[in-house]
Amino acid sequence: MALQTTLRYALNLISCAQVVAKKRKVEEVDVEDIRRAYTYFMDEKRSVQWLKEQQGVLMFDEMDGEGMGTDMAA
Repeated sequence: MALQTTLRYALNLISCAQVVAKKRKVEEVDVEDIRRAYTYFMDEKRSVQWLKEQQGVLMFDEMDGEGMGTDMAA
């Protein structure tokens, strides 16, 4: 996983997987805990890919001057 993402992401994923393992009331992290944590937290590449796939679906794309408009500070 670290080869596909970054070492920082992989290390953080292990920490998250430890929380998942504790939720199952076990002391040792296993592969399934890491897989579950992987589904909860996206790395940068997956986040960018998800945003590209959701382009046009997110509510920010629907603001065309109606309601809040594009200037959210106003």
